[in-house]
Amino acid sequence: MRWIKRLKWIRASKIIIPIALAISLVFAGFSVYAKQAEYFVLRVNNDSGVNLALAMNRDLSDATPRLLVPVNGGYNHATWTPDEALTYDPDREGKNLPDDIAQHDGEHSIYETAGRYRFYSFSFWLINKSSRAVDVDMRMNIDSITVGGNTSDIHIDDAVRVMVIEGDPGPLLSENKYTIYKKPEKTVEAEEALTKEIKDNRGYDNSKAIPFASDICIFNNEGDWGYKNLAVNETIRFTIVVWLEGYDPECIDPIRSESLKMSIDFTGH
Repeated sequence: MRWIKRLKWIRASKIIIPIALAISLVFAGFSVYAKQAEYFVLRVNNDSGVNLALAMNRDLSDATPRLLVPVNGGYNHATWTPDEALTYDPDREGKNLPDDIAQHDGEHSIYETAGRYRFYSFSFWLINKSSRAVDVDMRMNIDSITVGGNTSDIHIDDAVRVMVIEGDPGPLLSENKYTIYKKPEKTVEAEEALTKEIKDNRGYDNSKAIPFASDICIFNNEGDWGYKNLAVNETIRFTIVVWLEGYDPECIDPIRSESLKMSIDFTGH
């Protein structure tokens, strides 16, 4: 019986230990695999005869069908205030997104203090290396949420914001060349209260944020909503920004023990 119990414990520990490690990562789980919680994963899924690739270097020298973008560590709350057109500074303290964030290549999160970041962001290129023009679908996924010891009905996905900026050399945010996605509030009253709070604090108009497509999908741009006739060797530059909206009443202390894992898929046709 002792050997049977020991065998059961060994099997259980293989599950318990990885889970315990994942829970210990505060806001550091923007990735697709539990074993790669330090990465945000981007990948292409090509039909026959289609060759899409991804790159983080401007010269496209690192083009690959799969990108692993490092996640730096812990994150605090932030916001987007168009009236304060701050510029990029890796050592700057403060919670506003810099106006010129889309003009910087690669991974470019901003420090707050003691190694904690206000937001997570990176830029990359989608490239059509096919011998013909292709149509492209783009989907951003919520792969999993680790809730830790949080027993409330509010979780990290309630406060998270995802901004997508398309363009090269990258427009200023104050020019409104971006799209923000958020999880719908639980009630109409809560939505109206949040929109007023953000407006009163000169933040972006929360009412213009697009609701997540579902509980497991932030957006799914496919078909008529996708990219049509991407020419041979044509590129599209994207900047992705993820933060916890500080003016959201659901940005509360209990979610600090949680992690949110995301990924992006491109499908060429």
